[in-house]
Amino acid sequence: MKRRSFLKSAGAAATLPLALNGLQFTLLARTPQVEHLIRMAAGSDKALVIIQLEGGNDGLNTVVPVEDSNYYTFRPSIGIAKETALPLDGNPLLRLHPAMTGMQRMFNDGLLAILDNVGYQRNSFSHFEGTENWNTASIADFSQRLQTGWVGRFLKEEFPGYPEILPEDPPAVQISAAVSSIFSSSSGSMAISLTDPAEFYALVNGGPAAVDEQEPDTKSGREFNYIALIGNQALDYSESIRRAAEKATNKATYPTESALAASLGIIARLIAGGLQTRVFMVKLGGFDTHANQLARQAELLKELSEAVAAFTQDLQQLGIIHRVVGMTYSEFGRRVRENGGGTDHGTASAHFVFGGLVAGGNIHGGLPNLADLAGGTNLKHAINFPCYYASVIGPLFNIPPSSLAKIFPLGLCDTLIPLYSQQPTGVEEISNQEIPATMDLQ
Repeated sequence: MKRRSFLKSAGAAATLPLALNGLQFTLLARTPQVEHLIRMAAGSDKALVIIQLEGGNDGLNTVVPVEDSNYYTFRPSIGIAKETALPLDGNPLLRLHPAMTGMQRMFNDGLLAILDNVGYQRNSFSHFEGTENWNTASIADFSQRLQTGWVGRFLKEEFPGYPEILPEDPPAVQISAAVSSIFSSSSGSMAISLTDPAEFYALVNGGPAAVDEQEPDTKSGREFNYIALIGNQALDYSESIRRAAEKATNKATYPTESALAASLGIIARLIAGGLQTRVFMVKLGGFDTHANQLARQAELLKELSEAVAAFTQDLQQLGIIHRVVGMTYSEFGRRVRENGGGTDHGTASAHFVFGGLVAGGNIHGGLPNLADLAGGTNLKHAINFPCYYASVIGPLFNIPPSSLAKIFPLGLCDTLIPLYSQQPTGVEEISNQEIPATMDLQ
């Protein structure tokens, strides 16, 4: 079988009144397959950019409850002084870390929203388990641990024939040397990794040509065939990635000596160049601040803020700001009480969503309740993290509630968080629809 988009193979049987990936369609029947194509068409030009903050970012010193005296009682050495924290328009009780001037401007300009107190019950304080919980949208109960990533499940819904039948562009790209488990699906990873489009193109085109080989008649034949398929997949995508990267040039000035900024610059070029990849991912590590937190977190939050601000400016100048939404996540927050010069592994934390479609200037999740702590030292979460995920991707990609329930089978929330100022797709209003939950995780 020629490994190309299932949209092409479906074109003759069920066509729609629109152009999808350059193909013209005329509506014949509203079958489930056709409904799926309509939904894909509506969200096909949107992209999600995920920024992982590795190590467990301290949300209390990121979005600071400057009017809560308990905060300064718990953190006499590392608390952020009110006079140095950055004001947020319309929110006198919370301020941003003083290093985050770029994201402060974005919030006040309506391009960034804050979700505070995001987490889950029965939290794991292990970096590995915490990361896997967030990547798979699982909880700490091993009997309910999911084996695939939440983005992988979403993309498998979008591209059910993958990897035997490939879309024109990679479903997901991670700017990294390896691919995260967040992209794992029942058919393997839905993402490819790259560090530089030109380097990636040279690497994959220096290898053997792609061929459709029969698997060897051995016990390991299926494994061999899968490895060959993935290798050929890289070859298939190398040209589209190179072509997209060459079509666009960054218009904003990014911070130098920042791997995060460089990665976001690559993503901006690829999207502006026409790559129809649904999800991109980058990482910023070093947030495990058991010691020297004041200096270390300030460096990291400055890098995050400046990189995101430059990326957003680039998207504006490239004319694609309303096609891209960014979000952050981290494996856990930090303890409320300082340990001297830092904080230990904790529970809930603060996260950010940004872009031209976002209803910026809003804070969701309320104030951290420092008078009612779990175990005397940990925040109780106000937003269940799968609800956070679903509130981002549901409206952005026009995902119906029935599909969201499959992507997040352990339960969501009664109502999605209203993160968008306008319906991103303009096809189906689902921002505030009730979502069926199979388990109450609140």
